[in-house]
Amino acid sequence: MSQHTGSWRHAAVALALCGAAAVVVVAPPATPASAAVPGLVRISAVSATNSNDYRTVTATCPAGKVLTGTGYELNGATGEAVVDDLRPNGGPATAPTSVTVGAYEADAFAGNWSVTAYAICANPLAGLVRASVAGASNSNDFRSVAAPCPAGKVLTGAGYEVNGATGEAVVDDFRPNGGPATAPTSVTSGTYEEDAFAGNWSLTSYAVCATP
Repeated sequence: MSQHTGSWRHAAVALALCGAAAVVVVAPPATPASAAVPGLVRISAVSATNSNDYRTVTATCPAGKVLTGTGYELNGATGEAVVDDLRPNGGPATAPTSVTVGAYEADAFAGNWSVTAYAICANPLAGLVRASVAGASNSNDFRSVAAPCPAGKVLTGAGYEVNGATGEAVVDDFRPNGGPATAPTSVTSGTYEEDAFAGNWSLTSYAVCATP
């Protein structure tokens, strides 16, 4: 089993990539960890740098590759911005190929800042799809939404989307299941209102899944 973990400031998005393992009498020479996932690369895209309240940017995989994991980085906001969207494209029958990151200022902030989106991409993986689950829309202070992979698939990446809160909600949990000896098969996102917010809002969790 090979495992890659990418972490960036303000967010850590786990990327679990599984390949076949074999017991041998004489170990072969070490091979690159990415051998289990052919063509593995990281793509990034940066938004404009300014003092606007909101910005968004999309990182797209090279032609012929698919999205297996996601990440983001807030640049220059020094704690004054929150990521509202970490949204892979794709669908229940379509492999994702890009990720869009959107961020709001949490409070009025005069400084210039930007957001970077990261896409972990690879050659096409068997059965790769994006699953999603949307939570209820209301004005509760907290909500939690789990997105499971379809039966028989495992989690390679994840995302979330806060809808309607416009910077007034903060993602508190972004938690894949699984463990050191267990492949992850779902991701749970949990979000709190940052301050009292009277409007209705909701949370969507996204799971990027593939055949083991």
